[in-house]
Amino acid sequence: DATNAFNSLNRQVLLHNIQVLCPPFATIAINMYRIACRLFVGGEEISSSEGTTQGDNLAMSLFAIGTLPVLRGLEWRQNSVSQVWLADDATGTGKLVDLKGWWEEIVTEGKKYGYYVNGSKSCLILKDDNLKWEAEELFGSTGIKIKEDGQRHLGAVLGSPEYRNQYIRTLVESWEGMVKRLAVF
Repeated sequence: DATNAFNSLNRQVLLHNIQVLCPPFATIAINMYRIACRLFVGGEEISSSEGTTQGDNLAMSLFAIGTLPVLRGLEWRQNSVSQVWLADDATGTGKLVDLKGWWEEIVTEGKKYGYYVNGSKSCLILKDDNLKWEAEELFGSTGIKIKEDGQRHLGAVLGSPEYRNQYIRTLVESWEGMVKRLAVF
């Protein structure tokens, strides 16, 4: 996950790259973002010169195009890691040493585009408990949480069958409680 991703996107790099990556979209993006946006907060005016504007219907599309060079670079240089992205959330699977290279590439390349990785909001799920020592050696200084059971991810769950079953059981119990409360009305 990235820190303040939509507000941190390097706007000048985005406006340059969009002309190459998506020319039909470039004119509107340049017209909207070539100068700093004037924001009014509590009677004060502040200037917003990075990222996309909150509430802009085009923000997600602009963010996706703005980070596309990072994603493509990772696919090309770190092709031993299978990756999936949703907005500023990146998920990768592979061998630990390959994942470490992938992580370092995201950190290094992401900065060029205003994508600042937040290790404390990231998680490494091990499918084999015997890999814990190697994972701690490789990722110990990154702030990434290392888990052996599982983790909720984008509304779903990743991890061991036991962890997934417990997660689902907890959801079902919560839903059951909500249905009972509704039935009382």
